[in-house]
Amino acid sequence: MSRSRSFNRFHRYLARQKRRGLRAVLPQLQNHQDKQPGPIDGSADRLHQLSQREMELDLLDAEA
Repeated sequence: MSRSRSFNRFHRYLARQKRRGLRAVLPQLQNHQDKQPGPIDGSADRLHQLSQREMELDLLDAEA
C-alpha cells in the first residue's frame, strides 16, 4: 500500500510541476493569477450588493 501512495504522490508532484510550467508560458493564465493573488473575500461585494438593494428599496418607497 505504501508503494501506491508514493506513486500517487509522485504523480501529483509531476502534475503540479507541469501546471507551473504551463502557467509560466501561457500569458492568459498569468493574468488570471494576478487578478486573484490570495483567497477570495466576498464580503466587500456582499456589502456593495446590500447597499444597492437598500437604495432600490428606498427609491421604490419614495415612488409609492
